[in-house]
Amino acid sequence: MNKQQLRALMSVDLRLANPQVTDRYRKKGKTGAALTKKLTNQFVYNTIIFILIYGFTMFMLDFSKMPGMFTFYVGLFVLLGISQSISSIYNVFFAGKDLASYLPLPFREKEIFFSKTLIVFLNVVPFTLPLLLLFFYTGWRFGIFIPLAIILAIVVFLLIMALVFLICALIVFGLTKTKLFQHHKNAVMSGLMAITMIIAVAGILLMNGSNNYAGAGASFDRAPITLLLPIYQIFKAPISLASGEGWLGLIALLSLFAALLKYQVLPNLSEQLTQVNTTEVNNANPHKKARRRQTKLVPILDAYNRQLLKEPNLLLQVLSSSIMMPLIFILTFAMNGSAFNFGQLPVKWFGVFFVGGLVFAAMTVNQTALIANLISLDRENFEFVRSLPISMKQYLHRKFQLGFFFQVMINILMLLIAAITFKMPLVLLASLIVGVIWGTYLMCLHYFRRDYRLRITNWTNITQLFNRGGGNLALVATMFGSIIIGGVIVAAYAVVVGTTKLALLANVIALSVVLIVSIWFWLRSQKKFWRLFD
Repeated sequence: MNKQQLRALMSVDLRLANPQVTDRYRKKGKTGAALTKKLTNQFVYNTIIFILIYGFTMFMLDFSKMPGMFTFYVGLFVLLGISQSISSIYNVFFAGKDLASYLPLPFREKEIFFSKTLIVFLNVVPFTLPLLLLFFYTGWRFGIFIPLAIILAIVVFLLIMALVFLICALIVFGLTKTKLFQHHKNAVMSGLMAITMIIAVAGILLMNGSNNYAGAGASFDRAPITLLLPIYQIFKAPISLASGEGWLGLIALLSLFAALLKYQVLPNLSEQLTQVNTTEVNNANPHKKARRRQTKLVPILDAYNRQLLKEPNLLLQVLSSSIMMPLIFILTFAMNGSAFNFGQLPVKWFGVFFVGGLVFAAMTVNQTALIANLISLDRENFEFVRSLPISMKQYLHRKFQLGFFFQVMINILMLLIAAITFKMPLVLLASLIVGVIWGTYLMCLHYFRRDYRLRITNWTNITQLFNRGGGNLALVATMFGSIIIGGVIVAAYAVVVGTTKLALLANVIALSVVLIVSIWFWLRSQKKFWRLFD
């Protein structure tokens, strides 16, 4: 394999994967190797953030005495890796539509495939690298010599990541060969990603719902996941008959799926990619939708906006940011659900739950939410709509209502699951729901205006929209910032309400501050955005 050509392909794929970040660095004068280095650093920054957060959390646990927690974390990050891998494989191999540019160039099929595979790995690894920390901590706690523990952790991590990639690649490449995909490309990919997300979320909830904890000697452990126990044995006794099942299982599965990929996918990969990338995609267009029999403007606009949701990766990414990541954080920092029983809390806690709803909304509504990309989904159609003799304010208002309704329904569904899990009283649940509805509305105002300000009409990949205004680093920083700052505020508020006799005063002050900030935020949104279309 020509290493120079591989590096060139990697550099191109990095630029295509993050075009907005690429443009930002080019405006700063970065070109060539310097630009490639900057783009690579984006992945490094994301990785460091995840390592710091989960590293400190895992460091406090002795996994050598907690096989249940070990298998829970393995299952958690494997499910997250599967979800991210399917999305990344489709984005890099099919949605980019860059294969035609390589055809007249002297690149071999292996080099193109391998370069794209490495980009997929870079996209997925920041979300799964805590698994490497888990393996190292476990081996170290078992008394394995630190350099050997590092090597062992890396080997097992690479084996599991390779297995996840092979499984996801076979699913995506196999599906794209079917006639159903060729005739209904967007619908099939949306369905696959939705199913993947449902399986991942259901798997996490199922694992977390297993509240059969070990005996008194390991009171903080949970029931282990039997299927993943062989991996635990690898770190308990790396060279033994007990760990042989884990080693043989990983190697056998890896060999099987690698053979399937080699003989079933790679021989026809070039033709398959060419066929999929050259398939005509019928973009939603408002004047086409206007041919419907509907005669009123509002139904036409609503029908057109709903058509925009057929973007294959959109719903997966929206659900990933709105459900998957918050769910992972909740389960990570509140692992023992039995310790959080709110059934006996008095009504004076309603203010804390209301503010908690605001914080939850700030955590789930971000730059990957539907509301934050709904204007840019129009592509060039936005200028066409602007040329029509219709009210742009009404047009954007209908868009906003769709995005807000979608996001608030997701948040309420999450809260209902939490309410059942934590046995929440109806009064406190009502306060929490009101808080999340209002918080979602305010955050939707902010990100809808942001989408208009940063809108782009010539995007080819949905990740281009998500990377606006700082890229993945800004997304992760915003999410963790909302969690940390919001957590501190809610915790301080809860301490005042729970340990003093100033609950009424604290509730009045908190609600007054929320009211003042909300009024200011709403007026600012009206002045800076909505009045532009009067």
